[in-house]
Amino acid sequence: MHARKEERFYVPCSMIEEFIDKLDSFAYEKVFESCFNRTLYFNNVEHEVPFDVSIKARSYDYSSVGTSFTLDPSLEWIFEIKSDMVLDESRLRCKERTNLKLEEIIESLRGKFGVTLPLKPYVADDYRRRHFLVRGKDDFRVTIDDKINYYFFESGLNAKHIGSEGYSRVEVKIPVNKLESYVALYIKKLLQEFGALPIISKKDMAYNKLANYLRKRSNRFVSPSDVEIEAKLLLNGKDQQVFHNIKRDFRNGFFDNFKLLDKFPYTLEGGKLHIYLPTAGSDTLRVSLKGDSKSVVLKKDPLIINDPFGLNCIIKRYELKMPWSSDILDSMMLYRKRKYFIVENTKSRNTYCILVDRCTHEGHELFQIEIEGLLLSSLDANEDAIINDIAYIANKLVGKYSFLKPTTLTKYEWLSKFFKS
Repeated sequence: MHARKEERFYVPCSMIEEFIDKLDSFAYEKVFESCFNRTLYFNNVEHEVPFDVSIKARSYDYSSVGTSFTLDPSLEWIFEIKSDMVLDESRLRCKERTNLKLEEIIESLRGKFGVTLPLKPYVADDYRRRHFLVRGKDDFRVTIDDKINYYFFESGLNAKHIGSEGYSRVEVKIPVNKLESYVALYIKKLLQEFGALPIISKKDMAYNKLANYLRKRSNRFVSPSDVEIEAKLLLNGKDQQVFHNIKRDFRNGFFDNFKLLDKFPYTLEGGKLHIYLPTAGSDTLRVSLKGDSKSVVLKKDPLIINDPFGLNCIIKRYELKMPWSSDILDSMMLYRKRKYFIVENTKSRNTYCILVDRCTHEGHELFQIEIEGLLLSSLDANEDAIINDIAYIANKLVGKYSFLKPTTLTKYEWLSKFFKS
């Protein structure tokens, strides 16, 4: 097992050759004839693999699989389990690797990680990779990926194509003892010169693509809103699997008059990078990055709601869409991963998102359960019903799971603790 820090960025394809020319001053390209990589990510329909673990298998080929992707269980893959570790307040990735046939991998995962359903190939990606090694430091690499496609194994070993990326990914793999080296700092400076923006992992992008695919197929989209009302419950990372217990509670009728959506019962997963910028008063500006897509939202006029149970953990905020500005990149950033599902009140038909968040900034992490409702301010007559529903669900959860603690801690408030002068 070895540890390294991985940093990811995207660069427009039109600029990538010029970027490579700049790399030539301190790195050389190691050419592989089989330059196309495909990666399987193992999970199950409830996404029970913990946030801090990545289970995957990789193989190499001479060309892309295109839109047709079928697995042969007897073929051998490079099997990897990656897990997080923290060293000197830096979040690193530890990797265990071995070669196994796909059927052997699936068998070896039985009963692992405390999951209740078998793990199998769930999503996958396929892409072309170029390797650049820092001269004299073969363990220090820069890789460039393009022609990236994503796939979903809904059942069996035949995958559906669910999306692609139209830009290049630059990934920098830095050994622990070279995090502050001249080369590491030079690469970061070079990326800034090319306007490279940070990007989420391909695994999280695959899950984002899957969520979009399932919503589109089910004709289930997020309703327009400009008001967010949510309850926040704090938990420890070791208790993150409670999220799956909560979904079973909804399925088993623990919450009166609430159920999972009949036509959209999915657990979804994904990731974003969030950048925060304080503004006047208690408002905050939040930028969400998922790739080359950016959204900017001003969160205004936060108000802690007096709920019927005295939890004091329900926050109401107005959300206004704002224009993008590259100046925001100098502000505070966290990596947000989440899992979520949708429930509805069987009487009012109001719907709510139940989610577990894991936010990380360097070596720090924040776990929260959120019960989220959305509202159009022009329909504020529905606000009391939404507040009562959210309070009811939060109160039932706190009563059943004593380690869930009501909180009003926002992501911006949590993140700002690490940027105080």
